[in-house]
Amino acid sequence: MRCTTMAFLFCLISSIAHAQQIIDLQKSLKCSDAPVIMNYFVDTYKETPVWVGKSVNNTHITLLVNKETGSWTMIEYDSRLACVLGAGEGKSSSSKPEI
Repeated sequence: MRCTTMAFLFCLISSIAHAQQIIDLQKSLKCSDAPVIMNYFVDTYKETPVWVGKSVNNTHITLLVNKETGSWTMIEYDSRLACVLGAGEGKSSSSKPEI
């Protein structure tokens, strides 16, 4: 009985530990010249930068938002190329992500 209990606990702990690993994800991105991407969202969706951060890869990440419509776009870019990381509408008033 003790051996069965120990085996069960080992499997349970192993499952929990595996579930906590971070995996690499590959997804296609929409990219173009940095000015083209930035101007597209500013002109088309009237979004303006509300936050800019510098990544560990020496690129910048910018969050563009239209405060009237609630649309937003997150863009990562360097001096020549920009890629859209995500876009959507609306926001959550919670500081905790809904997962």
